[in-house]
Amino acid sequence: MNEIIPAILPKDVEDFLTKTLALPLEIPFVHLDVLEEDIWAPIAKDFEAHLMVESPEEIVDRWVERGVKRIIVHKTDESIVKCRDHAEVGLGVEIDKSVDEFAPFLDFVDFVHLMSIKEIGHQGHPFDARIFDRIREVKKKFPHLPISVDGGIDLNNFKELQEAGADRLVIGSHFREIWNSLMKE
Repeated sequence: MNEIIPAILPKDVEDFLTKTLALPLEIPFVHLDVLEEDIWAPIAKDFEAHLMVESPEEIVDRWVERGVKRIIVHKTDESIVKCRDHAEVGLGVEIDKSVDEFAPFLDFVDFVHLMSIKEIGHQGHPFDARIFDRIREVKKKFPHLPISVDGGIDLNNFKELQEAGADRLVIGSHFREIWNSLMKE
C-alpha cells in the first residue's frame, strides 16, 4: 500500500491545529507546506516539511528542533547537504523541469517529490496529467528511489498515480474524500 499523506497549508496557528486535529487517528504522517511565514504548534504526528522558501538552509535547524522526519527542498545546492544531516531529504521538482535537469541530484536525496501542478504554494490548482509520464520516467531511471507526488490529486487520478509508480501521494483539498473512499474498500 502506498502512503497517503494529508497536506496542510495553514493560514495561522489556529488553522494549523484545527486541520491537524481533524485528521483521522489512523493517519501517522502529515505534510506541512512551509511558505515564508513560520506557522507552527506541536502536534502528535510525525511530519514532513515542504520548505517552499527562498533559503531553506536558513530555517532547517528550527524544523529539526520541532522533530521533522522528512524535509523537502526545491534547491539543488547546500540546502540538500544541510538537511541530510538531520532528516530524510526529498528534492522537490516542478512539473516543467525535465528529468535530465534534476537527475544528477537524485543520488544525494532519499526521495524525489514531484509536483503535479503548475504553481506551487497553493491548494486547489488543476492537476497536470504530464505527471504520469514523469513518474514512469523517474521510476525507470531510479527504480529504488521513492517517488512522492504532490498537487491536484483527487478521486479521478489517485489510483492511476499509484499504478504509474508513485510511492507517496500528498493530498490537500481532496484528502477527506479520498480517505473516506479508501475506508469503504
